[in-house]
Amino acid sequence: MESKGFKVMLENGIIKVMNGSMIVMKGIRNRNLCYLKGSTVTGVLTIVVNSNEDATKLWYIRLGHAGEKFKQVLGKQDLLNGAKTCKLKFCEHRVLIKKMKVKFDTTIHCIRGILDYVRKDVWGPSKNASLRRKYYFVSFIDDYSRRKWVYTMSQKSEV
Repeated sequence: MESKGFKVMLENGIIKVMNGSMIVMKGIRNRNLCYLKGSTVTGVLTIVVNSNEDATKLWYIRLGHAGEKFKQVLGKQDLLNGAKTCKLKFCEHRVLIKKMKVKFDTTIHCIRGILDYVRKDVWGPSKNASLRRKYYFVSFIDDYSRRKWVYTMSQKSEV
């Protein structure tokens, strides 16, 4: 664990395995053995921020791997609970996230009237059906008039 960058702390009969400021595993000591808790905790995070780097890393993760400029703007507006930002090490996850994003070419549409350019979007299936047992939606938006139409569908093939 130590070679992977984890810190192991043992005090007052409680063992904590930490990755930066995040507690990864927790357990208790009984006599001379430590028993790790086997359940997975979701939605709860205990955070101990010891340095500016830990605080920066925490906000970096919370904001979905936000860039340096974005964090600096939030810091100047005092929206990071007083945490000061600093440079972080290379983040492999950010590179992978950026790589997965699909970029669309910018195009210029010559729209002169109603229904010259119509956008459509299909959404579904939803977990819950509508009152008429429909699980999918399709929307149409006219670029010129900005008028919208939404239709419900039982199956995606109805588009």
